[in-house]
Amino acid sequence: MENLQDKSPADLLEILQDAAPVLDRRSRERLAAGIEALIDENRDLAARAGRAGLERDALLAAVGRQGIVYDADGGVVAAGPGEEDRVVRALLGGQDVSLRYPGGEPVPPGDLPGYRALRGEKLASCRYTVHDPGGEDLHVVVSASPIIMDGAVSGATVSWQDVTGEEQTRRRLTEANTLLEGLFENLGDIVGVQLPDRTILRYNRAGYEMLGMTPEEVKGRKCYDLIGRTAPCPVCATASAVASKKREVVERFVPELGRYMECRSSPILDEKGEVAFIVEQLYDITDRKRTEYALRESEATARALLDAPEEMIVLLDTEGRVIDVNETSARLFARSREEIIGAGMSEFFAPEVVEAYAARLREVAGSGRPARFEDCRDGRLYDAVLYPVKDAQGAVTRIAVIARDITERKQAEDALRNLTRDLNNRVDELSTLYAMSRIIEQPEVSLDTIFREVVLALPSGWQYPEDTVARIRVRGRDYRTEGFRETPWRQVSPIVAHGERVGTVDVCYLRERPGEDEGPFLAEERSLIDTVAGRLGVTMERFQARESLEKSESQFREITQQSFDMIYTCYHEGGIAYISPAVTRILGYTPEELIGCECRDFVATSSRPAWEEGRKKIARGEPVEGLEIGLHRKDGSVAFLELNESPIIRDRSVIGVHVVGRDITERKQNEQLRQQVFEQIERNIEQFAILGDHIRQPLQVILGMTELIDEEAATGKIREQVDRINGYVRDLDRGWIESRQVREFLRKHELA
Repeated sequence: MENLQDKSPADLLEILQDAAPVLDRRSRERLAAGIEALIDENRDLAARAGRAGLERDALLAAVGRQGIVYDADGGVVAAGPGEEDRVVRALLGGQDVSLRYPGGEPVPPGDLPGYRALRGEKLASCRYTVHDPGGEDLHVVVSASPIIMDGAVSGATVSWQDVTGEEQTRRRLTEANTLLEGLFENLGDIVGVQLPDRTILRYNRAGYEMLGMTPEEVKGRKCYDLIGRTAPCPVCATASAVASKKREVVERFVPELGRYMECRSSPILDEKGEVAFIVEQLYDITDRKRTEYALRESEATARALLDAPEEMIVLLDTEGRVIDVNETSARLFARSREEIIGAGMSEFFAPEVVEAYAARLREVAGSGRPARFEDCRDGRLYDAVLYPVKDAQGAVTRIAVIARDITERKQAEDALRNLTRDLNNRVDELSTLYAMSRIIEQPEVSLDTIFREVVLALPSGWQYPEDTVARIRVRGRDYRTEGFRETPWRQVSPIVAHGERVGTVDVCYLRERPGEDEGPFLAEERSLIDTVAGRLGVTMERFQARESLEKSESQFREITQQSFDMIYTCYHEGGIAYISPAVTRILGYTPEELIGCECRDFVATSSRPAWEEGRKKIARGEPVEGLEIGLHRKDGSVAFLELNESPIIRDRSVIGVHVVGRDITERKQNEQLRQQVFEQIERNIEQFAILGDHIRQPLQVILGMTELIDEEAATGKIREQVDRINGYVRDLDRGWIESRQVREFLRKHELA
């Protein structure tokens, strides 16, 4: 059938006739017509097939022999450069290689580009990875398109391009960009990109942190606006870089930030040579500025420290030439600092001195160790130190000379040695006095023991204790050290007590010693022996006073213990410290029961006001006399005491009170009884007066009535009785008058 287009209708008809001899004429005509039409259609199909072949050849040429053509059934019509190619094998779904998405996931067989195109999809520049376990992965860009004929998919074409080199370059570029971005973001210094008009495009992280803003808040704003300014800085590195088209550096203090900043603006030029961007680098140089300032201060301080000492300080090179000097050196050499620097030692010293100094310099330079020596010049003594100054390799390049005038120090040292010797002597003397004080202050020590121990301590206080002996003679008794004997080298001091010489203190050297202030003795030793003798006299007086005091205390305690009155001492802190035995008779308590108690706890309620008034006077330091107070006895009754109180004052403060209390309970009771008697007398006097009046009035009536009675005998009897009663009344009147006189007498003499 594929060659029918080359046959004529007669030939086709002959063929049909041979094939169908039984057809009639009409059928043959119809068959001939149909064959004619079929041949025409076949010719058209052949023409279209030819065109399709030409298109296929053109397509394969267009893809550069790197493509695959599928028929409608998915069969491979053509594959270039060959099915042995790894990319072709991967696109065809080979087993030894695989096609993968850029993320590394394998492409399922049904999603291979050719099959997707056969389903009518179009793929344009899709990236895939060809994974070959035995080789390097390839990166390809694949395009696929279906072949549509008469509205139906009749095949597909797949073209690809190897972009492995481009992908590797892209990845390296991406990595480089990532690295650069990381470096940009993580730089410790601030880096920003801005336009020539100072409009900010971006900063790195340090910039945003310094400003305390987000990228959105910064982008599009002017650099000066970010720090709160309304106009550019007077000296702007960006403006200078735009003008010069080269990097400009400006250092300035930014008060809004409180920091010193170094601004480096680097221009980026476009293809026309104009400034397109400015890369601004900001460095915080505050620490550096502070360091520079500190360095200047340090240099000034070093110079001040160099010039401040009184020592002569000179810096020399190893040849002896002067590199630097301080003010003291310049003053001693009588030249300016500029005149001295660069000069050699020969300009200042004699040749023999220069040689000696040069030898010492060579020794220090060679050994690398400091050297010290004393030098005498112009009658002055100097302590000189040569100190090597080494470089980084340890070689001595300079030598520092420090010379101190020690003339006065040497003189002071000599004086100090003499003073030390004298001080040691004084220490020995003080040790002797201390030992003496320790002996005297021993508790319960006797005078006999004091003299015996003090005489043994005396030799250590003298200049030559190994040759010193001593003796104390008191009222005919001797206390001496071993081997004591009187020698020509002797010191004596009298012991005086209560103005009477009672003994002596003798100190002798057993052999002759160099002469001092008093023979071989120092003036301080004379003072020491006099002090010892005086202290012994005072000690004797103290012992005698102690004996007298103990005797007086014993007598006073005996009087106090036997006193009829109650005597006690009470302190503000601690209460009653002492109370005499009379308290047992007066209050019923033993003294032991009241020690530590407060007096106010025993005061009767009725006596509290008077007691408090007494306390106020005592607090003012005033004595209280005749204070009558009621105190509770142990049995609950009240005893009345008359108190005489004296304040105890220490350091101008009242700390307690001494009290003598006399029991006046019986006197108080007698006074109360006497008061009752006088009150009764008053009542009797009043009753006498009333009674007299009451009797006289009835008697007058009775006497008047007798005048009316005629019986003389009865009347006389009545008058006799009336006169008798009047006599009684007169006696009452006389008693009343006498009672009044007695009362007035008692009042007059303060007995009532």
